[in-house]
This record gives sequence, structure tokens and C-alpha cells, in this order.
Amino acid sequence: MIGRLLRYFGVRDLSRTGDDAGRVRTISVVTPSYNQAEFLGLCLSSVSSQSVRPVEHLVYDPGSSDASRSIAADADGVTLIAEPDEGQADAVARGMHEAKGDVIAWLNSDDEYADSGVFRSVLDRFNEPDAPDIVYGRAVYVDAAGETTREAYVNRRPATLVEKLSHEVGIVQPTVFLRRRVIEQIGTPDPSLHFAMDYEYWIRAARAGLKFAFVDRVLAKARYYEENKTLGKRGESYAEIATVVERHYGFLDERWARRWAEFEIEGLDGVLKHAGNSESDAEAIDRETARLLSAHNSGYWARQRLSDEGFAPAVRTAEAMRELGLSTDQICKPVEPETPSGNGWLCYTVADQRWAFRSSWVQAQMLRTEEALERIRSARRSETCVIVGNGPSLNETDLSLLDGTDVFCSNYAPLNGELFERATYLAVVNNLVAEQGASDFNRLRGVTKLFPYWLGYCIAPDEDTYFFKSVGKPEFSTDLLKNVSWRHTVSFFHLQLAYGFGYRRVALIGFDHSYRQQSGIKEGAVIEQDSEDQNHFDPRYFKGKKWHAADVDNMEAMYRLAKSAYEADGREIVNATVGGHLELFDRADLAEFLAGDAAIAHGRGERGWTRTRSGSHQHWCSPKPDSGR
Repeated sequence: MIGRLLRYFGVRDLSRTGDDAGRVRTISVVTPSYNQAEFLGLCLSSVSSQSVRPVEHLVYDPGSSDASRSIAADADGVTLIAEPDEGQADAVARGMHEAKGDVIAWLNSDDEYADSGVFRSVLDRFNEPDAPDIVYGRAVYVDAAGETTREAYVNRRPATLVEKLSHEVGIVQPTVFLRRRVIEQIGTPDPSLHFAMDYEYWIRAARAGLKFAFVDRVLAKARYYEENKTLGKRGESYAEIATVVERHYGFLDERWARRWAEFEIEGLDGVLKHAGNSESDAEAIDRETARLLSAHNSGYWARQRLSDEGFAPAVRTAEAMRELGLSTDQICKPVEPETPSGNGWLCYTVADQRWAFRSSWVQAQMLRTEEALERIRSARRSETCVIVGNGPSLNETDLSLLDGTDVFCSNYAPLNGELFERATYLAVVNNLVAEQGASDFNRLRGVTKLFPYWLGYCIAPDEDTYFFKSVGKPEFSTDLLKNVSWRHTVSFFHLQLAYGFGYRRVALIGFDHSYRQQSGIKEGAVIEQDSEDQNHFDPRYFKGKKWHAADVDNMEAMYRLAKSAYEADGREIVNATVGGHLELFDRADLAEFLAGDAAIAHGRGERGWTRTRSGSHQHWCSPKPDSGR
């Protein structure tokens, strides 16, 4: 208890021996557990059978519905912490903070140590003269029955980790042991991650200059089977890996992109089934690799990193992109605030940064958009569409009513799979949304994506993406080739697009038109959201992200401009939101409004048709303010 209080107030417990004297003597084991009773007993016994007994084995279980809790509670030397948590990384973090050993081990409930001498070997390595911060070793993969499938790949040269972690993991998580000071220096695993929290932790440790040491013996059995989280959701795992690599290295290495492509095309998991032991469609994999590299490496900052000739993985990735027919040239650059357009550059200020875009690139994108407009207009299902805000009321809306209707979505709408599978269009106009979600937006397929051209510093051109001239003036444009104002909200952008695409009847849903934010905060101020998001349909919407404070009065002023333009041309906008506070437009029941569209189509002898799409919903895991509402 005293030691815990001292740590709480940031004071080292000088009564402890071991780590403080440079030597380590004790090990704490932390195990996150959830519904893996069939393996938990083996996990626990592999710890209790060690020749050097751990000082404690902390098992965190948030509420298993199988026998996991009783197994842990009855096991000798185990402390069961039966309390809710926010996921595996959160459980591990709690254990790391609570552990009192000189060395901390993290062993998942479906893994186990290889033999009874593991802890002895690890302690001996920690106590060698170089006193490493982190020790890891070899591992074997075993299946659900415990049969060895193969030895895991491990990077045996710790000195190369900073470079090699850019394109491989090379460390098997249950073999890792770390000194307490590691936690004090770099913290605990990132709780926002679900698949790559260990990989991200190794990168963080290596880039912080912590000393790794490799023990050339098998330390652990890592279980890899169909129900395993990493194998069972390999596509989501690769997406999260890409996020981690971009965060720390600034680009996606071509080797990660190729492994991901092999999974998407052939189902290769990169562990048990990979290109080395399986037949594959090389051309299809090349195309998918190129698509992924374009999605992740087209932004300004990624291309800057790829131009670093002193970092071999960047050089290799840039060469691979060019071989696949992708350009690595910059289409824009940051410039000083007062820089005028001219000399082949078109300038626009986005938030606090002024950007110069190559005029030739902008012109090419505008021409492509102009050529696409007639195709978009002719592809309309009818003259009716629905524009979706992202307010909490969406959770009270029957989204099945959207079937057969053209739907405009925005921002992080893909978080709601039921909504996004019905999306026709997706738009983003806010720089923070675009920057924080760029790779996810770039990977989306099967939906027409619409952006201001000045988001081209992070949004990649592709076959589904169209850029528009977009200056934030307080004006409603009826000509999409002149200007599509983003002012105050993406919904204003949407209303102009819907008008320009030829829709005459528009229903709004999810327009709650209210925000919980700091009182008196100015529109456009940047808010860093640590807690769950209460302003949108999903608590993850802005959690862990930055967003701009909103002003509903300014939004409503833009809606008035839209209302006037629609009414002047005999068109209508209705508010079919469940509840909410937007009363500018006439209220309507969504089902009745859409039924009215069907009646109109029938009266004109028009036939409805159903659009099919594939590959549209990829994995997810914010100019001035826009909320998506």
C-alpha cells in the first residue's frame, strides 16, 4: 500500500531493491483475460511453474461469460481484478501501473511460456553489464490444440529495430519483458488500439532510444487460430497497423501495403499462409498494392518523408510506388501567409496554413469533375435525396427507409455500417476531419467522394473522387463549376451539390442542431476530445481527435440561403430529423416523404432501380468549422 501511494504521488519507493540498484530480481505478470477459459489454465500454469516464481500474477477480466473468472480466482498465486475496462490495452495499462515487480511481463490469456526456465533466462539477461531496458526472445506459433505450426519470425538484431519496425513487427509480444522504468519513460500501450497496441509500443520504445536485448531461446508459445482476434479480423488489423506506421514514420512502407494486398486479394494472413507458400494473382496484388500506397502516401507530409534519401525504407517505398505507376511528386507546398497566386501556383489558406497548389493539377481536377457532372446527374435514382447529418438522433432513425434513395453522407459516417452501406456520396470540407481521416477516406470504394480541391494536400485523387472550387463565401451557388461554398458546415456544401446534381426534393436527417461544448467558446477554436463524443451518433466519432467548435446560428444562416435558392426554383427542403432543434425547414416524416417520391415516380411512369456496390465499407480503426451536423 505504501509503495502504491508513493507511486501515485510520483515518488520512488526507495525501500525497493533490484531495479534501483541496477539489478532486477522480481517479475510481475499482467494478463488481460476475456472469454478464453479453454486456454487460461495453460496460461496460468506456465507462469506458476517457473523456477523463479513471479512476485504477482495480475489477471484483469472485465466480465467473461465463460469460466475464466473462476479459473483465475481458484489459481494459486493469481490476483483476479474483476472490473470493467475499455479493452485489452486499457487492462494491460492498469496492470503495468499496479505491478510492483522490477520487471513486468505481459502475457495474453491464450498464450503461454515455453518452459519453466523462461524467467531465469530473462532475469540473467537483464542483469548483464549492458543492463537492457527490454528483453525479448524467440517464439513458436501453436494452434488451438497446442500443436506447433511453425517458429515465429523474430528480428534477432535489436540495433536494427528503429528501421525495421517501419515494415515488420519482428517481436512476438508474449516474449517481451520490460523494466519498470520503461513505463515511466514512455507510458503504457495506446488504449485506442485494438490489434496493434503491442507493435505501436515497440516502435515507441525503439524510437525513444530504449535498449532492447535478444535472448536466443524460445520463450513463449503464441496461439494463432481462427478465433484469434488478430487472425480473425486480419483486414482490420492491417488497417490499424497502417495507422500506427503512418503515425510514427510518416508513410506506409510498401512491404506492409503488399502484405495487406495479399490478404485482400488472396486471403493470405502473412503468418501461416503467405506469398512464400501460396499461389497468388500477382497482377491483382500489384493493383491492390498500388491502391493502398496511393491512399496512404499521396499526402504532402508522406511524400516529404518519402523524399528522405537517408532512410532506406522510404527510398525503397518511393521506388516501389514509381514501379507501380504512382507519382511521388508533390502537387502542393506550404507557403507564407501572404503568398499570392501566380507563376503556375494557385494559393488558398486552410485554417492557419496557406497552401500553393500546382495550377496544372487543379485545372486537371476541375476538368475531370466537369466531365463527370452529367454522368452523376443521369445516375440519380430520382429527384429526391436525403442529406445525413451525424447527430445522435440517427440512432433513433429507421435507416432501412433509405433503401433505394440517393444519400449524402459526410465525415466519419462510415463508423455506422448500416448507414454507410446506403451512402451514394461522401463529402468532407473540414481540414481536421480530412487530415485525421485521410487514409480511411482515401481507401473507401463504391461511394462518390466530393471534396474542395484545397484538401488535396491530404486527400488522394482516385476514380471515385471529385474536387470542386470551394471558397467559404456566404453565398449559395447554383453553378457547381464556379464555387461550392463550405461556409460553417459541410451540410451547406451538400445542399449546393444536391441542387447542382438536379435533386428537387431534399430530406434532412440527423440534424440535431445542438452541441455540448465549452460555454462561450468561439467558432473555429480547436477542441481536443479525450472523452466519448456526445454530439454525434457514435461515442468514437471525435474521441481522441481534434475538432472545431461549432456555431449553430451561423449554420442556420447558411441554411436560410439554401432554403431561399431552393424555393426560388420550386424545389423543397424538409427536416425529417427525429427531434432536434432545427426549425427553419418544414418538418416531415421520413417514410411519408420518401413514399411521396415513389408516388411521383409512379405518376411519371418512371422505373426505380437498385444500385449494387462492392468493397465500399473499409475499416475505420476533422477551412474552418464544420461538424458534419
